[in-house]
Amino acid sequence: MIRDNYNIEHDIGTDNRSDIGSRGEAKPDYGGDLASNEGVDLNDTNQLDAVLDNFKENNWSDLSLEEQKQSMTELSDYVVADIGLENPPEVVFRNDMPDGSYGGYNPDTNTIEINENMLDDNVEAADTIAHEMWHAYQQEEATKIPPSEQGREYQEGFDNYISPEYDFEGYENQPVEAEAREYAQGFKDRLNKAA
Repeated sequence: MIRDNYNIEHDIGTDNRSDIGSRGEAKPDYGGDLASNEGVDLNDTNQLDAVLDNFKENNWSDLSLEEQKQSMTELSDYVVADIGLENPPEVVFRNDMPDGSYGGYNPDTNTIEINENMLDDNVEAADTIAHEMWHAYQQEEATKIPPSEQGREYQEGFDNYISPEYDFEGYENQPVEAEAREYAQGFKDRLNKAA
């Protein structure tokens, strides 16, 4: 389902990042350790490599928009299975999102909305899927009854979410965002090694 009124301030995990911070400094490298801890076998030479093959730079640029979307959906399916999401979000591609926004997770509709106008960067495309799927995982954990300690921490993070428009540094450093970046970093590292 596509919402008619995209609200960047309401969506958890709206991804409008780049590899450079707000003052031009490089962002911290989280190393992708969380992906390894959550079961992503970054040394898997079969399933993960097959899923990421289309995201390799020389392959990505040859794909049509529809093939890029299909590749992102396949990566989404891989991440869902890998982290064990019980209620996986639907991936929705939109062409009316703000410039500079790669995508975001909407907990109200349980959708990951991807800006199809920002699919020119293969690594950012994979990163966005992994990053936003991690937000879906965090939301799922936050709403379990009874919540785990981690789920309560996620809920507190969502209740006190800092939007990048108001405080970019605070946005970058809040635990729910730092953790999603760390998870996605493992996929980026895998792609960069394959380049």
